[in-house]
Amino acid sequence: MTSRSDAPTRGEAVLVLGGRGFVGSHVTRRLVAAGYRPHLFGPPMADDLLADLAGRFDESHGSVEDRAAVAEALARSGARRLVTTVAHSVGRSGLMRSGDAESDRALAINVLGFRNVLEAALEAGVKRVVWTSSTVVYGSAWDYPGEPVDEAAPCRPLTFYGLTKQLSEDLAGYYRNRFGLDVVGLRLPLVLGPGLWYQGAAAAITGAVAAAAAGRAHAFAFHDDPIDLMHVGDVAAAVLAALERGGQAEAVYNINGFTARMSDILEALARRFGALHVTWRSEEAALRFPLIDDRRFRRDFAFAPAFDLDGVIQSMLDEETTDV
Repeated sequence: MTSRSDAPTRGEAVLVLGGRGFVGSHVTRRLVAAGYRPHLFGPPMADDLLADLAGRFDESHGSVEDRAAVAEALARSGARRLVTTVAHSVGRSGLMRSGDAESDRALAINVLGFRNVLEAALEAGVKRVVWTSSTVVYGSAWDYPGEPVDEAAPCRPLTFYGLTKQLSEDLAGYYRNRFGLDVVGLRLPLVLGPGLWYQGAAAAITGAVAAAAAGRAHAFAFHDDPIDLMHVGDVAAAVLAALERGGQAEAVYNINGFTARMSDILEALARRFGALHVTWRSEEAALRFPLIDDRRFRRDFAFAPAFDLDGVIQSMLDEETTDV
């Protein structure tokens, strides 16, 4: 049985591991806007995605590989609620490629590091841990003829990153069942939005949007299978909803924003800009993941994403304008 968790009080500290990363920085922003005092933990980052929030959060540097450092950050912050978005990344290559390229490091950070976080949370009496899993735990869409899939579908990861997330879900389940630690995992789809600094599958979309906005020629190849997509701001909103909800929550939830194909994205860009100088060649996907059913999260948390396809494109265009 998991322990019950009372709703948090605005103004209390929340420890955010990976709080300077792409998703973590948006979680930090959401917490600040909601009146919490985030305490960030993680290694220094080359890109400062939180420069405009200087002085509105506290910070400790360290790695989840160091359990004592995580415990010290918890003690320093006084936090009784914790969010972790930590995942191993090699440069800007993306999480799945990083997992395959450096499997030992991915295992050390994504799984053993996550165990350190859970141990430190348990020892500190943390009331709730919210963490980011991934929909790539499901594996190939061909294994799920009844897609979209819900949380009851079996995990069959075909990437090492997906394997680390499945193992982490098993770890979280163990700490829930054995010790009553209140751990809630959110399986993220492909995430887009401001501050996306690494490449991967999202690069094809961001490249097309940037080229359309600039009116320049751009050629690329990508499949036209449907993809589950979510704006990073909606991910942060979902994390906050999971963090704040009182009472008992499920161990893991699928979350999603909307579903689109590359042809849908290019059509949306053409409606906005007219004729595009973008040349797209449709090619078969090396690996297609099943579409997900996120109704359980929407029901349990009364959650509705704020961004549809046009909203995500506008957000990306706003970032292009800001960068200029």
